[in-house]
Amino acid sequence: MSAGALHFGATLHRAQSVLQQRLDERLGDWHGLSLDGYHLLQALEAPPGLTLPALARALLQPAAATLRQVLPMEKTGLLERADGMVRLRPAGRQLLVEARQTVEATYARALQAPGVEADRFAACLPLLEQLSLSVRGMR
Repeated sequence: MSAGALHFGATLHRAQSVLQQRLDERLGDWHGLSLDGYHLLQALEAPPGLTLPALARALLQPAAATLRQVLPMEKTGLLERADGMVRLRPAGRQLLVEARQTVEATYARALQAPGVEADRFAACLPLLEQLSLSVRGMR
């Protein structure tokens, strides 16, 4: 079973890496944003925003890494930090709306690739969701 687990892990990593690279390219070219930046904006979409530690947990990364992402976005007017909260500013909300279209189109294109059948994808989704929940709880 360990060879199967290793193959699964390597394949999952490869698929995620290719998608991230494609999304980083498209988001960078069209919106001046990385996929990580998109995820940060997305995490802040619901008012009233999040505390920095809560945002870090939502992004599954350390608070220091999150702060390094937040600072330039704050300087460019996409975010604001006030009263212990990080919030989207109108420019950040608009960028999120525009970038979401690029992300959706990129994922849709990936799912239309030869050999990717809708029913097989639909069957994998619950497995990937359960895997993310179970791995997240591992120590």
